Amino acid sequence: MAAQPRTDEDRRESILEATWQLIAERGFHAVRVSDIARVCGTSTGTVHYYFPGKNDVLTEALKYCVDQAFIRQSIELRGITSAHERLLKLIDMQLPRMGRVRDEWSIWLQYWAEAVIRPEFRPAHNEYYARWQETVVRTVRRGQSQGVFRTDVDPENAARQLTALTDGAAIQVLTGAPGMTITVMRELLVDFVARELAAPAARRPADCPEPA
Repeated sequence: MAAQPRTDEDRRESILEATWQLIAERGFHAVRVSDIARVCGTSTGTVHYYFPGKNDVLTEALKYCVDQAFIRQSIELRGITSAHERLLKLIDMQLPRMGRVRDEWSIWLQYWAEAVIRPEFRPAHNEYYARWQETVVRTVRRGQSQGVFRTDVDPENAARQLTALTDGAAIQVLTGAPGMTITVMRELLVDFVARELAAPAARRPADCPEPA
């Protein structure tokens, strides 16, 4: 049995943590409140005390997972001053390796699916997506001011391209598309930065494609 959280906020967070991991593993619609209670070592009544209905806890768990991912990214990027290095680090953190990041991608894909058929999901989804794109926009602008990114590039357009490329490649990795691996995904994204963003003097040998 899981250790019992000490405060209401601890209990609520424990429920959300367990729920998003269950969603990542089983799927949004396959998770039952009894499953959540069992993982948390509590009763269904306790889950309903914090979240009146099943959809309430599932929806809040999706939001919680995305929020935690952004918090972790912010912490990891905080000490990196070079915009070029920040962007490469951001790319590395998006790669759906086994473990928490892959589970977070599972959540993100399910969030997309729910937003397609449930309009009430769209405002939160669009807010999160705008936050993700804005992170790239700010990094590109910083790189332009540092002289490591081209100044003739529109940061917002670059962010749209890079985030779309990231999402498309990740979907192919997660669904086992032939020829698409995490290594290939990283090469695609790093190549985009080298070709479309990096100022000539800022390009590094490791970021450029190897000669034929």
